[in-house]
Amino acid sequence: MKAWRCAWLVLGGVAGLATAGTAQTPKAGGEYYEDAVDLGFKIKSPKDWEFIPPQPLEVNLIGSYQPKINEHIELGGNGARMVQHVWLVKFDARPESQAETEREVGGEKVTIGSRGRKDIHAWMKDGISQGTQWAYDEKAYPKPLKGPKAPAEYYVFDGLSNLGDVGSEKQPVCCYVAVYTLSPELQVAFAGIGPGEKRKWKGYEAAFAQMAKSFQPITAVRPDAPAGLGSGSPRAQKRAKLEIEVAKNPGWALYETENYFVVSSSDDKEFIEELRGRLEAIRAVYAADYPAERARQIKLRKEEEEESGEGGAPGEGGGDEGEGGDEGEGPEGGAAAGAEEERTAAPIDPMEMSRCSVVRVCKSREEYIKYGGEEDSGGYWWWVGEELVIFDDQAVGGREDTWLVLNHEAFHQYIFYFYGNISPHSWYNEGTGDFYSGYKYDHKRFKLQEAAWRYRTIQQNIRDGKIVPLKDFVRWTQDQYYGTNDLDLDGGDCYAQGWSLIWFLRTGAKKAKGWQDAWGKILDTYLDTLAMTGDLDKAVDAAFAGVDWTAFEAAWKDYIE
Repeated sequence: MKAWRCAWLVLGGVAGLATAGTAQTPKAGGEYYEDAVDLGFKIKSPKDWEFIPPQPLEVNLIGSYQPKINEHIELGGNGARMVQHVWLVKFDARPESQAETEREVGGEKVTIGSRGRKDIHAWMKDGISQGTQWAYDEKAYPKPLKGPKAPAEYYVFDGLSNLGDVGSEKQPVCCYVAVYTLSPELQVAFAGIGPGEKRKWKGYEAAFAQMAKSFQPITAVRPDAPAGLGSGSPRAQKRAKLEIEVAKNPGWALYETENYFVVSSSDDKEFIEELRGRLEAIRAVYAADYPAERARQIKLRKEEEEESGEGGAPGEGGGDEGEGGDEGEGPEGGAAAGAEEERTAAPIDPMEMSRCSVVRVCKSREEYIKYGGEEDSGGYWWWVGEELVIFDDQAVGGREDTWLVLNHEAFHQYIFYFYGNISPHSWYNEGTGDFYSGYKYDHKRFKLQEAAWRYRTIQQNIRDGKIVPLKDFVRWTQDQYYGTNDLDLDGGDCYAQGWSLIWFLRTGAKKAKGWQDAWGKILDTYLDTLAMTGDLDKAVDAAFAGVDWTAFEAAWKDYIE
């Protein structure tokens, strides 16, 4: 079974990062990156660059710095390019700091494969996100680094670019790397990338060396609140971990609601306050439609049938045809690439875990993409990292798009904690997310309202005959839903049809011409069967058993038009 996660199709178009061009050589700034709660060091950061935190489950990465604007650099004029970066990396073998190999996710114990690299050489081989074929002159390096108040040495690695237009030739790039030994079990590294052309690299190397020499060990003292890590309620443990995280991530802060933790780089307090209110209000809508007690009863029934040998075993059948593909991975592969599917029963109530929901809010689209979000998306839910990520959209679609994406993705996050890592067909998964995205926020409560942008699209498509027959649509794979299909329908068309089907099934009773009472049970039967069996085909068979497809589609078209 795969994850409840979706890459939202952006409503207002795509605003990419700054165009490629000539970037200024980095300079050491007056501010320091400082970790006084775990590793115990500080180092000067690049002037006017911003800090990007690591994604959840990252083992080596402490964080990175990137310019706020104009970070793409053309290399050689043939379409090859690089993105300016400084990385801070750790190699931590202390017993108390070992990467977790198992965690509680969605009411289950999940085994997580560690992706940590043991030293800088392993990290430069396959851990760094830019460049390939990294190597250094072993006769010249490492060299001792003078200045830091800790044993230190540095290297200059030579590599080839791995970014650029299709067909572009790889170009030389260089990476300045300094490694500091804080204890026999702990090393920290500084790495900065630049163009490999000698004249340009000379300026980069000088700037990176100045930053690298500013490294200083400091005393690390964890704040009082996280002292009980590993004990207490799940929410207390999550709070403790997040407090440590934000203490190490300059520019980021932690906020709370009754059921959510919000981690954000935005300094717009009114925006954050509205977001907190919206989260709790839309959760109340989810809870009414998907009560936790219903999920508990399904889980008990499944356990009873498994013990008695009855029923379909979860994971059998069409489990690879719904939200398939890379849904178990984080953005750009992420740290979830090593996730295993081994599970054991968990003693913690999923309701308790759902009250630990984390929402990360980037202050801009640019920061969201730097963090790992895809350029054609407005947000995502990543189940292994247990993190929902969105951004404050002020430049393209406007903040209204932010709220639409929040409602959509928060549904995936909410439902995950009660049904686990289950993945319905896209018409159900994305259609339901879109159903909630249309709700209107009024006086701190949500009211049912159609998703107008989807409504307009599907109405026109029905008139133009640009639709998928519903008997086929309910079995379409994710690839077909996202545009790989024989009907030449793109993702936007399918998202609109998915929304309309959910809208029809949730609101059509007593309103739609020709409505049949049996149709009112389709959605519940679909999810219950899928949760019990893990079989997508069985879920569709059970949900639509006995449905007259001609009458069903005619009623749907009439209701939507």
